[in-house]
Amino acid sequence: MSQTIGIHLGERSFHLVAIDGSLKKHKLVCAEAGEIPTGEGAAQLLTERLREIVKNNKLSADSVYLAIDSGAAAFRNLTLPFDDRDKIEEVLKFEIEGNLPQYDIDQVVIDFLVLGTKPGMESQLLVTAVPKERLRAALTICEKAGLEALEAELEGTALFDAAFEAGILTEDAATVLIHVGDTSTTVVVADGRRLASLRAIRAGAYLAPGPEEADAVEDPALEGPRAPKELGKEAVLAPRTTEKERHLAAAQRIRRELLRTLSGARTTNEIKRVYLCGKDLPGLEGETLLDVPLQEMPFQLGDARPAREFVIAFGAALRGFEGGTLTPRLRREELRFSGRLERLELPLAVFSLLLFTLLFVQYIVLDKQLEWRDEGNLAKGIKGDMQIWLEASNSRMLPDPTNPRAVRLPDPPKELAEYAALAASGGDTLNTKYEELLKIKTKMVNEIDRLSKELGQVSEITQPQSALAATALVMNTIASLGADARIGIRRFEANYTSSSSKNDSVMVTMDADFFGTNSLEATKLKDQLEGQFKSQAWCVDFESKSSKTLDGDKGIQADGLTIQINVDKALAAQGGQP
Repeated sequence: MSQTIGIHLGERSFHLVAIDGSLKKHKLVCAEAGEIPTGEGAAQLLTERLREIVKNNKLSADSVYLAIDSGAAAFRNLTLPFDDRDKIEEVLKFEIEGNLPQYDIDQVVIDFLVLGTKPGMESQLLVTAVPKERLRAALTICEKAGLEALEAELEGTALFDAAFEAGILTEDAATVLIHVGDTSTTVVVADGRRLASLRAIRAGAYLAPGPEEADAVEDPALEGPRAPKELGKEAVLAPRTTEKERHLAAAQRIRRELLRTLSGARTTNEIKRVYLCGKDLPGLEGETLLDVPLQEMPFQLGDARPAREFVIAFGAALRGFEGGTLTPRLRREELRFSGRLERLELPLAVFSLLLFTLLFVQYIVLDKQLEWRDEGNLAKGIKGDMQIWLEASNSRMLPDPTNPRAVRLPDPPKELAEYAALAASGGDTLNTKYEELLKIKTKMVNEIDRLSKELGQVSEITQPQSALAATALVMNTIASLGADARIGIRRFEANYTSSSSKNDSVMVTMDADFFGTNSLEATKLKDQLEGQFKSQAWCVDFESKSSKTLDGDKGIQADGLTIQINVDKALAAQGGQP
């Protein structure tokens, strides 16, 4: 079964979900959560904690997906006059750069989601910008923990896909999904089963909004709301010190932003459900916004408690099963995922280039060395090894006018002598010196063959196989049985037999008596001789006739023993000697 892992890294906590199986049928392997340490060495502590989870649960890190805090991103809506994804990728950074004055466009990862299209005419995009350093830090933690993510996304896309695959979204109603994070809250609006909008509110379970953005909050210990101090047109509240007050302030701001989201949402279907997941923040669940109650998301995840906190990690894990409908791709440019082989591509390419250069230089040097050793430089009087060999060969083959008594060819063939002189002078530009030597040798062998045929020493007529040689082979085989083998030959004939298929042979026929203490011993001797013949390479066939017992049971008489012998094979086995 395949396993996929989803990791959700917030600002102060992390969640990890591992599932086995497939998209339609899967089971929970583990669901782990914990606080992210703060201060010096926090990243190392988190890395060790993730390693411990992998080891304790024996997780496979082949399919890992990461979701990070949506509060780290900026969201912009963009409309382009085409819907081709390749063209969108080409112009996206240029088109969105003016809408992100707070960022250097080269320091952020730009991704997009298609919210709607008019085929061939227009596309409405939700563009997200995430600082590369923020994303790189999260990816580095996962990589050092042995959980390198194949892809990364924001909480919003993982939240939508988790709800999509859990069957929470329906075609006849719009749904608002809210994830309360550590320091931000993600709001996703789904129109039926299609993404309509996505945003992040800068308030979460651990961090209340700044005083310049807060409203008066009801405090049971006081009479009425706290009195704000007027500072121009901004209402500034007195600092809140209790956790309850911070939670109430965060919940109030989230409710206010939700009202803006719901009132400004452009959906075909009416918003009928608002679901909450993530951190449990007092002041949200059970409230009503525009007559729509805020209720906990009906999400189940095995025995994980509370399951609502693992929704994002589960949505990220679904990527391993190709779940959901969105295709976020935050791992881009220098942050893109690369496998082990891809990481070795550049070093291997450089090594291959250097190796090729080294071998090419070595080839040039070796070629020059061989060229020098082959012919040398005749113009400068420098002779190579092959040139010296060629001249020495010619001096021992061709006649020397200064020493007529030297043992050489007195009258060499004209063609051979002319070519040998041409080769020695460097006139043959088509062959190397070694090839010239071989050519001289070939001409010499051809001349020897021609003279041998003229003298009758070589003939294409083959001699018939020798009956005497075949007789000697038979007698030697009989003698190899030893002195104890008593065999009497009464008749022996050896005749040469020709064949149109060039399988000539000598046919030997003999009548023999085999002696022993009784006929059984004599029969064994006959069988031993037959086996000895058949084991020889030159024995083509052995035919044994029936035998009869001699008088007194002292042996057997075998007439018409026939042995077909190929004498050429016998000569070949003896190295060509008769």
